[in-house]
Amino acid sequence: MQEEMLTEIERINVIILVIGCIAATIIMREFRYVFSFGVGSAIMTLNFRLLRKGIEGVFQRVQQSGSAQSSGQESQQIGNQLIKQINKKALIVKLPLKFLALVTAVILVVVYGDIDVIFFLIGLSTVFISIVLSHIWFALKPADERSKQHGA
Repeated sequence: MQEEMLTEIERINVIILVIGCIAATIIMREFRYVFSFGVGSAIMTLNFRLLRKGIEGVFQRVQQSGSAQSSGQESQQIGNQLIKQINKKALIVKLPLKFLALVTAVILVVVYGDIDVIFFLIGLSTVFISIVLSHIWFALKPADERSKQHGA
């Protein structure tokens, strides 16, 4: 995915968060439902943003270390070793830690929060809804506009 599409997904997700909270307020008229949806959606929005920044950071470091090397076969081997080290450290250590933090946040909210589980689960699904809406929006654009934006 390109950066524009990821930014669009984040934007749609925030819009869904706001609209969902307003809808829960109007329909249910109880703070518990708004809180449940809002916390679930906020957790997933933050998770999506942190994953995006983490993965972008890994690839930026890979590009920087690869461009800083001089030409030649030795530098290619050193660059490949750096890429492997960065990927292993960032993807094998940091991503599971972020996942554990996400699971911990969800458990804390469910155990100690006064939430409605259904609204919380709907809130947790907002990133999925954002991705689907973003791709539908992209598919409905004229073909020439899609090719200009994404090179297809």
